[in-house]
Amino acid sequence: MRASAEGAGMKKQVEKRDAAGAAGAQARTRKSAATRERIMAAATELMLEHGGTGFQIGEVSERCGMSKGSLYYYFADKGALVQAIFDRSMDGLVADVEAAVAHAPSASASILGLVEAVARAVRPGSALTLALAHGIWDVEHEVLPHIKEHLDRIIAVLEAQLERAKGEGIVRPGANSHLVAVAIIGAFAITEYAGEVVDENDDPEAFVHGVLDVVFHGIGADGQH
Repeated sequence: MRASAEGAGMKKQVEKRDAAGAAGAQARTRKSAATRERIMAAATELMLEHGGTGFQIGEVSERCGMSKGSLYYYFADKGALVQAIFDRSMDGLVADVEAAVAHAPSASASILGLVEAVARAVRPGSALTLALAHGIWDVEHEVLPHIKEHLDRIIAVLEAQLERAKGEGIVRPGANSHLVAVAIIGAFAITEYAGEVVDENDDPEAFVHGVLDVVFHGIGADGQH
């Protein structure tokens, strides 16, 4: 009986120790995630201030109130940090695009919702717009291929909705859906170069409708196209 009691007591001690260890690990994970978020937020601010990725890693560590050595514990180098920022932005955009399509009752509503999601993500001055428009190549990691993977997914979703629109009679059967999808997404990918046309003080919804009007109605005069 005594041995049994001692065994039970030891088991409880082990369980208590394991529980404390697990709680400590979770706390460290939360702290680590919070620190990563703080670093990424500081780097994003610097990107917006510099108008691109031309900031120094030392500027990030200084803004975060930590040493460069500590920062490198969370990100191997500047390229890894920039890549993490862009990847998260693109992940969020793909999720928004897929959600817009999933809840749309028609192809036209789907296309509008998808394009509005893209417009929100690539508003002038956003980190994602800077990634698409400025000096992605000045970082050590290959960031552009990662962005391209996400853009390819968005283009594929839009292409599928354009094909759906053909079945609903709002797109010509012979239209090249892939080319149209690339053109639409491309219009938003270069908004950083479009100046006052898509200024942050303008109505982004009007810009969305303007792009779609050109796509669906063209620019040729009646009878001339």
